[in-house]
This record gives sequence, structure tokens and C-alpha cells, in this order.
Amino acid sequence: MTNSPSVSIQRLPTSRYFAFLVGALSAALASLFVVAHWSAAVLGGLLILVLSALESEPFLLLVLFLLPVGWLLKGNNVLVHDVMTSARGLVVVGFFVGRFLRGELGISRFLRSSVSRWSLAFGGAALLSVMLGTGGFTHNSARSLALIASSLCFYLVMLVWVDSHQRMRRVLQVLLCSAIFTAGFAIFQTIVGGYTSLWLYLYPPDEKLAQWDWRVTSFLNYPNTLAGYLNLILPFALACYALGAGKWRKLGGWAVALGFVALAMTQSRAGLVAFGCVLVCAVFLFIESWRRRLLLLGGLAVFIAGFYLVGRILSPARLGEIDVAEALSRPILWVTAWNLFLRSPFCGIGIGNFTLFHGPFIQISWIPTDDLTVNNLYFEVLSETGIIGFIVFFGLVTVAIRSGYRTFISATTALGKALGFGVFGAMVTILVHGTLDLTLDVSPQFDTLFWMMLALLVAYIRLQSRPLAAPGSFSILSTDRI
Repeated sequence: MTNSPSVSIQRLPTSRYFAFLVGALSAALASLFVVAHWSAAVLGGLLILVLSALESEPFLLLVLFLLPVGWLLKGNNVLVHDVMTSARGLVVVGFFVGRFLRGELGISRFLRSSVSRWSLAFGGAALLSVMLGTGGFTHNSARSLALIASSLCFYLVMLVWVDSHQRMRRVLQVLLCSAIFTAGFAIFQTIVGGYTSLWLYLYPPDEKLAQWDWRVTSFLNYPNTLAGYLNLILPFALACYALGAGKWRKLGGWAVALGFVALAMTQSRAGLVAFGCVLVCAVFLFIESWRRRLLLLGGLAVFIAGFYLVGRILSPARLGEIDVAEALSRPILWVTAWNLFLRSPFCGIGIGNFTLFHGPFIQISWIPTDDLTVNNLYFEVLSETGIIGFIVFFGLVTVAIRSGYRTFISATTALGKALGFGVFGAMVTILVHGTLDLTLDVSPQFDTLFWMMLALLVAYIRLQSRPLAAPGSFSILSTDRI
């Protein structure tokens, strides 16, 4: 009997996969240029997919730098309204397609951390609130689910992509530069005394646009949203200034200085109080001497008093006085949220649905019944996702606070300590700011940065066992380094 010749089957090299992919996309693009006027948008989308699949580091760092920028398209014939969120969605798709083609997906090993499990559990709780909640599937709930899903997917991208100390440093540097860029544009809005033509292009005005009242928005859609966004990155910037050296100290100092000015210009009282709590935490965690702690706390109290007096002079209507109507409307909204929760205590009325269903509960003429939010993170999560979502979300925040604090205590480098305090402080601001405002599910930029900070912390913890390959800008801390 003769042996039949064996046939060896070899897999195409990865480079050929991408060569085929680029060729097919180019052919499709050539056809689109002939038959469609929206070819430029298609070209941009295909370019994002290819660069993401190739994991081009300059491109992905640019995506991170532009994270605070929003861009909405208005019109009945527009297929994509939120351009930047859609672009980040293409980044996620391209990234994981590239990993799949190279056989490097292996994402299960990155989901072992408690932060990852709680994050995915909250996504499941949000979906459950829509499927089983009394509000059901609506346009608002679809938007909220899409926002949470895109943020969680971006979380996974960062978790997989940040796989070295060098990349971690570059990502954190870009985030600081982005914060400086964002705060700088907010200050520019104050200088010119308006939203600016660029902002009006990014957010085409409609009948709901508030008249300019010297509350800055920067590249985000609303002053309070900007305050929440800044409070996510300012704790890390503060730690870089206090613990870092060289360019890290400079970047952290500029980010804190300009970021605080921008935060003050939002005139968000809850946002300012939240950052004040971060400063108090910094005093206790960075300073070991009780004498120096008391001295700094006294100086902080004097600064707050002076800031309040200046605020009453510069913006008496916002920072110097209390709007009685606004102060009374918030408890009414909270009671309404509680009543909605009682109607569906386990799964809520559906993530994002409060704005649609609160109207019948409010029969007061001076409180508008359209487009209102709860203005409270706790009542929002409780009413929209029920007990299940409430436990899961605040379980996530608790785990994040514990992980950030442990990383701050155990890390031997300023990189680890700064990142640990950054996540710890960011969670503190969410809990404090959330008592009087809505910080979750109001902005793609906020939600994306929220889960991105968590991803960076998990990635750092995973990298802790690896030695630093090259001397970084963060040096080993000395015991008296402040």
C-alpha cells in the first residue's frame, strides 16, 4: 500500500491578513466614491478601523487626547448623531478584530479582577432594568445602554492594550495633556465671553440651549458635566504634582492649576465641594506629620473662605446666593425618584427612563416636567435600576476605592501611588458630587473616562509583578517626599 502524500496547510501570516483587509477596503472605498456623496465619512470610518486593528499607538493616543471632545450632528437625515462616540465604537471594533485575526484575543484572563467583574455586572444590571423594569425599552434607555456598553468596551480595550510600563506612562501623560487642553479651552471661553463658534459647531444650538451665563463647558455639553469630568482626572494630576518629579511634576502642576480654574468657572458648587474633599484626603494621605496636616487644613479653610467671598462678588447669582426654586425642586425630584423606585423595587424603571416617567408625579406649576433629571446619583441609580443595580454600582465604586487605596499604600513608585490616589480620589468626587448632581449616564466623555481610569488601575496592578524595563520619569519614592 502506498502512502498518500500529506498536504500541509499553513496559516497566512498576519501581515497578509491586513494586506487583504486593506485591499478589500480600498476596493470598497473606490466604489463608494463613485456612488455616494458620503464617501469621506466612510473613508474616515474605514481608516479608524484599520488603524485600530493595527493598534497604531500614535492613533490610539490621539483618541485618548480627544476624549473630552464631543461632536453632535443635527438633522433628520443624519445616520450618526454622536460622531465621537461612534468613532470610539469603531476603535473598539477594529481593535478586537485585529486581535482576533492575529489570534491574540485571550480576553478572559483580563476579567479576573474584581473591578472587571463588578463593571460587567453593572452592565448586566442596566440591561436587566430595561428588560424587566416597568419602563421598558425606550429611546432614552437605548441611549443609556449604548453609552454604558461603549464605555465598558473601551474599558476592555484599555485593559488589553496597556500591557507595559512604558505604554502606561505614555497614556497617563496624554491624559494630563488632554486635561490641560480641556481646561485651557474653558478659560478661553471665559476670556471671549461666550460658547465660541467652535463649540456651537460641535453642539449645534436648538431651543434647549441655555443662554451664556459665564458658566464654561469647554468641549463638553454642560458646565456640571465638565465639572464631573475634571474631577475624574484632577486627583491623579494632584498626586503627580505632589509625588512626581521632572516633567510629571510640571504636567501635574499645570493640570491642577488650570483644571481648578476651569472647575471654578463651571460654578458647580457640588463639583467644587467634591474637589475640596479630595484636597482633604490628600492632606491626610500625603502628609505624615499631624502638625503639618493641621497647618495645611487651616490654610485650606482660609482659601475656601476667601474663594467663597470672591465668588459672591464675581457671581452673586450662582455662588453667592441660593436659588430657592432650585433648592426646593431637588427634594421634590428625589421624592419622585423614590416613588418610581417603589413601583419597581428590584429592577427599577429602566436605565435612563426617569426623564420620561417623572411627569405625572410632579404637579407643581413652577417645576417643568420635561427633560428633568434626578439631580442625585443615588436616587437615579435606585429608581432606574432598582436594588439590583444600586448594589452592583456602589459595589463597583467600593471595590474601586479599596483597590485605589491599597495601590497607593503598597506601591513603591510614584506612578503607582499617583494612579492609586487618582482612582481613589475620582471615586470620592463621584460620591460627593453625586449627592446634588447627576454624574453617571449624562455624558459619553464622563462615562468613558470613568471606566478608563478603572482599566488603568487594573492594568497597573497586573503590571506590578513586572520589573521596569527602563528608567521612567517616575522615581522610587523616599519617605519624606512631599
